[in-house]
Amino acid sequence: MLWWLFVYFLVTVPAFIGLALVAQLSHAVWAKRASEVALITGGAALIPVVLDRAVDRPVLWPVVVLLAVVVIVGVMMHVKSYRRPS
Repeated sequence: MLWWLFVYFLVTVPAFIGLALVAQLSHAVWAKRASEVALITGGAALIPVVLDRAVDRPVLWPVVVLLAVVVIVGVMMHVKSYRRPS
């Protein structure tokens, strides 16, 4: 199971880069949101993989915390982007 999550993370990296490039060049909102989702789900998929390794190596705990913070902040920013300014 962890192997598939790691492969998913590896797939989301070029997907995020490609979608972010499309969003930057074309100013397409759909590409921006899709790149945000790719980044958030890729980070969320990597958390269990690093957590499994952190059990054996305590030095990886800051990485687990950093990934969790990135995912939480990413979700908050993604949800906030759906709100329209008044």
